[in-house]
Amino acid sequence: MELYLFFGLILIYLITSLVLPKHHLQKVWTLAFFICFVVTAVAIGLIKVSGQDVMMSAAELNWYYLLYLFGSLSVVLGFINLWLYRHGVWQIFFAHSNNEEDNNEDI
Repeated sequence: MELYLFFGLILIYLITSLVLPKHHLQKVWTLAFFICFVVTAVAIGLIKVSGQDVMMSAAELNWYYLLYLFGSLSVVLGFINLWLYRHGVWQIFFAHSNNEEDNNEDI
């Protein structure tokens, strides 16, 4: 199932990258990542609140499915967002600042 999600979202990314301007493309995919994160957090919270039994009930099975589905979506959307913001991420981790010593003195 993860491969279907991965290939489906990559196809949607390719289509949106051809149709939308870069600013809107970043907004759409970042918003999708945040929504998946919130749904995953809600599913984890509702599983935690409902308690744990030896046997899983139908209601818990629904929340575990949502957790699995949106957790998988979050991973794929995370990779897409890393691709979108690759230059910024690269600069954050590998750029050398000339003012590193000045910034350390301020702290």
